[in-house]
Amino acid sequence: MKSLVTKYPWVLTLLLLLLPPLKLRGEYWAYREYEMMPVLGDYLRELHSTGPTKPPTKERIIEKIIADPERPLVDDDYCDTELVFKNIHDKLLCYSEYYLVSATYQDLQKACYGKQVKCKKGASFCRRSTELMKGVRCALVSGERISECLYESIFLTGYPVVTCQWDDETQEFIPNRVLDIVIPR
Repeated sequence: MKSLVTKYPWVLTLLLLLLPPLKLRGEYWAYREYEMMPVLGDYLRELHSTGPTKPPTKERIIEKIIADPERPLVDDDYCDTELVFKNIHDKLLCYSEYYLVSATYQDLQKACYGKQVKCKKGASFCRRSTELMKGVRCALVSGERISECLYESIFLTGYPVVTCQWDDETQEFIPNRVLDIVIPR
C-alpha cells in the first residue's frame, strides 16, 4: 500500500508552500561576531539596535564631545573632518547640528553643576557652564547619509549648555551632550 506522499507528491509541495517562512533567531551577523574585533562588534550592535545607547563614560565623552586639543579651531572644514574622524552620526544619518567644546573633561563636567537653563531639542534638564569656553557649532549644509555630510564650522566662545546623567559607579554627574553654546552679551 502506497502512502499519500508517494501517491500524490504534489500535495506535499503544496503544503510546504503554504507554511509560513521560518524565523531565524538573533542577528544575521551573529555567527561572525566571534571572528571580529570586539570594538567592531560593539559598533555594529549599537548601529543596528533600537534600544538605548551605551551609558556615557568619561572616555566616551572625551571621544565624542571634546575637540581635539592639538588641532586649532580655525579651519573652514573643521567640522567635516572632525565629525568623520570621531565617527559622529545617528544611525548613519547626519546630525543637523552638533557642538564640540575645546576644554578639559573636568571643566565640562563642572557645567553639570552650573545654572539650570531652558532646554531645546526636547531635552528636559539642562545646565549652563559658569565658565567661558571655546567651541565649534557644526551646522549641516548638505547631505543626508554619513558619507555625504557637509557642515559649516562656526567658531564660538561662550557658555556650553549640557545635558548630564548620574553615574552610579563614580557617584557624580557626567555630561552626555552639548546642546548649545550661549554667547555672552
